[in-house]
Amino acid sequence: MSSSPADRTYAFGDWLIDCQRRELRHDNVTVPVGSRAFEILKKLAGSAGRLVTKDELIGSVWSGLAIEDNTLQVHISAVRKALGKDRDLLKTVSGRGYTLAGSWRSGHPDHSAAATVSTPADSNFSSNLPNTRAPLIGREDYLRELAGLLSAYRAVTLVGPGGIGKTKLAIELARCVASSFDDSVALIELATLQDPALATSATARTLRLALNDKDVSAAGIAQAIGTRRLLLILDNCEHVIDAAAQIASAVLRYCPNVTVLATSREGLRIDGEYVATIPPLSVPRPDIRDPDLLLRESAVQLFVARTRASRAGFVPGAEDLSKIAAVCRRLDGIPLALEFAAARAANLGVDTVLLRLDRRFELLSSGRRDQLPRHQTLRATLDWSYDLLSPEEQRLLCWLAVAPAGFTLDAAIAMMDDVLSRADVIEILFNLVGKSLVSLDPSFEGRWRLLETTRAYALEKLAEAGFVEQAARRHAGFLRQLVAPLDGTSPASDEISRLAQEIGNVHAALDWAFAPGGDAALGIELTAGFVPVWMQLLSFVECSTRIEHALAHLSPELPCGPRLKAQLHVALGFALLNTTGSADRMKAALNIGLVLAEELSDLELQLKAVWTLWSYNLNSGQYDAAKDVGERYLAIALRTENPANETVGRRLIGAATHFYGAQEDARRELTLSLDHSAHGLTDGPNQMWFLLNQSVLAKAMLARVLLLQGKVAPSRSLAAECLQDAQREKDKLAIAYALRNAVCPIALMTHDLAGADQAISSLLELVTREGIAFWTSWTSCLKGQLLVLQGRHHEGVALLRGGLKARAENGWLMRNPEFLGTLAEGLLATGETAQALAAVENALNISRQGKQLWCLADLLRIKGEILLADAPLDLSRSELLFAEGLSVAREQQCRFYELKVAAAWARIMAGSDRQQTARDLIGPVSALFDREIDLPALAFARGLIASPGISVTTCAGDQPASCTCH
Repeated sequence: MSSSPADRTYAFGDWLIDCQRRELRHDNVTVPVGSRAFEILKKLAGSAGRLVTKDELIGSVWSGLAIEDNTLQVHISAVRKALGKDRDLLKTVSGRGYTLAGSWRSGHPDHSAAATVSTPADSNFSSNLPNTRAPLIGREDYLRELAGLLSAYRAVTLVGPGGIGKTKLAIELARCVASSFDDSVALIELATLQDPALATSATARTLRLALNDKDVSAAGIAQAIGTRRLLLILDNCEHVIDAAAQIASAVLRYCPNVTVLATSREGLRIDGEYVATIPPLSVPRPDIRDPDLLLRESAVQLFVARTRASRAGFVPGAEDLSKIAAVCRRLDGIPLALEFAAARAANLGVDTVLLRLDRRFELLSSGRRDQLPRHQTLRATLDWSYDLLSPEEQRLLCWLAVAPAGFTLDAAIAMMDDVLSRADVIEILFNLVGKSLVSLDPSFEGRWRLLETTRAYALEKLAEAGFVEQAARRHAGFLRQLVAPLDGTSPASDEISRLAQEIGNVHAALDWAFAPGGDAALGIELTAGFVPVWMQLLSFVECSTRIEHALAHLSPELPCGPRLKAQLHVALGFALLNTTGSADRMKAALNIGLVLAEELSDLELQLKAVWTLWSYNLNSGQYDAAKDVGERYLAIALRTENPANETVGRRLIGAATHFYGAQEDARRELTLSLDHSAHGLTDGPNQMWFLLNQSVLAKAMLARVLLLQGKVAPSRSLAAECLQDAQREKDKLAIAYALRNAVCPIALMTHDLAGADQAISSLLELVTREGIAFWTSWTSCLKGQLLVLQGRHHEGVALLRGGLKARAENGWLMRNPEFLGTLAEGLLATGETAQALAAVENALNISRQGKQLWCLADLLRIKGEILLADAPLDLSRSELLFAEGLSVAREQQCRFYELKVAAAWARIMAGSDRQQTARDLIGPVSALFDREIDLPALAFARGLIASPGISVTTCAGDQPASCTCH
């Protein structure tokens, strides 16, 4: 007579699936596997190697229930874990289902060889779960996930730091799944035990097992439970961890119908165990202010509920909710700490709780009297965990607390360099993670962190031991060594994110170093070492502030080497260049750095100083000086015999020459610079230090030159190319330069208003996101130009005035004549002729003083149009200005502005019965532009040439005063 499916066995190699006892055994040793995971295994083995689809498995194992694919995947993973080294027997057929490899022989059960257990007379255990229930806030989804795990694994341990809510979650989980165990649930409370040896007797007593003293052991308990169904909850195992592990292991081995649910601050480390780390409650991001969004986060919900339980009328407003969110973040979303804080807030108010969190162990005390003693104060909760640590674990935990931004394994090893070996540190760190006192940082691989409350506690212990100064010094020294390989050059792209994680630690180290009792010399070295990182992250304000703070500590008693001092001054100059800091402060810092670099005969450092000095002159609108400094840079660069330095030098000269007004010379130098890049020359250390992609900058400037030379299509193409290059490299500063120097102005000058709007918006978003204050005035001026072109003159004038004011206050005059010219056109369009004339006169003065001659021709045109609007019958003054502008444009070989000036003058001629003279003037220059190019000045010129009777008023769609403006 054949056996029923429930009585069969399936055997393959050393494996045996016993369907009667619902056991998986390997080499006659029981392997723990959850109830539904066992059903999957049985179904696959009974299919004799045939493919079993996902739907078949779900229908067989979860009959009548709706489950998701990930639930099945969890149970498949449990089966594979149970199979251990033979996990590959279970094969996935992608998109279809699963097969179990091997020749599984069907047979009859033979329990003679297996470990035997008695079957007690009592068929069921009664449940001893507490009757009182409290709402479980923020754990609903996780509760469902854990219920699935209990059907996939026979041992699940909930781990997490003290106060995370493990016990409450375990009890609620047991209530959810109790029916699957015929309501046989036993809660073994181990928290009050002082002696681990008492764990077995406490378990036997709770289960009401009739055992002799000699039988009170883990194996004896398992024998007494036998084959009965039971969910065994071992609560608070951490202080009796070995005894709890023995009980759980014995039950899993000998009791096929028992599932173990444990709570502990570390895993049991037994075969078949699934360790589920309990996450904190969700907390709002710092940038969230909307009350509805704040109340969606479970930590805020818990805080409000617990406060309301103590103060019934508590209804938090928007401001209160923002403060509650801050409290939740500071307390890491730990439920017990939040309950303490909420109880205090009910009496003292949310403001007081938030302000006093720095002394949280005094504030967050006096918990509920029905709690365990270790849960009645926040300090007691941490004392419990700390006292269970070995001296070595306590030392590492406390020393790591000086790192507020978390730490790497190398940092942990460095902190213990004199007392523990690398292997010991790894082992101890592993233990601290396992005991829920250190957690993996989810934001970056290979980093760990202490929860803020744990860190505050560890710092107190460090201070009590008298090791704060020693630990802080070692931490600062580690950070200094971390950035030492940079030696003034920026980190490679793959290092940026890694070093960025250390910013918070660097802050703490510098604060200690420059405080009384610190080490200012170490602080100065660390500041200099971290400069390239701040710059790479575009943190120019922080960089300049930290450098100035370091320099302020230099004294006869605390000197530093001339090279380090030179590096700091040059770096300060560059940082100030990219902030709203004073141009005079920047120049003073650069002069000191350059003198020191020359005294040291350090050519590379001289190049850095001269480059930044060139930038100063360029940004302050002194293009003649910028051209001279660029030539000085090139002379030094040639002495270094590094072709990459020559590439930079050619670009500097080309950019300055462009703004100076010599477009053909600029084109030659910029082309030479790009030729170096084209031949495979890297940008070298100076490029890295200055953060700038030389190819992108050269292309952006060359695109401007091409436009002025009348090559509109190549100009637009090259501008787009340099932006794409920067975006491909994900180089934020290069993207900003490409937009500012090429894409935005070229779109504006060629009346591509949609393209200009998009480019300016992209630049504004980038500048705002990265907090580059120096660039804000640029975006204001560019946006103002766009608004004027769109006919929104009042808005454009307001933005231009604000941007120009900010730039003038900081001494930055680069391209200001251009912006003042547009301001004058906007003012003229609003009828403010006198102010328009004053603006253009200011532009002309700045242009001539600083040799910002590239737009001089257009400024002369604008002034001529303003004078014409003021005195329409007096053409002579305007025509003199147009003649001068035309001469300047031709001298500079600037076909773009030659066209605009010629168009403005031709309009006057056409309006005063000199049509043929107008055509003779505009015809030759307009013929130099491709037919497909569409510009307002070209449209006017072509219309004039095509229609001999054209009048000044037929320029459709153009404003009379700005028909040919940018």
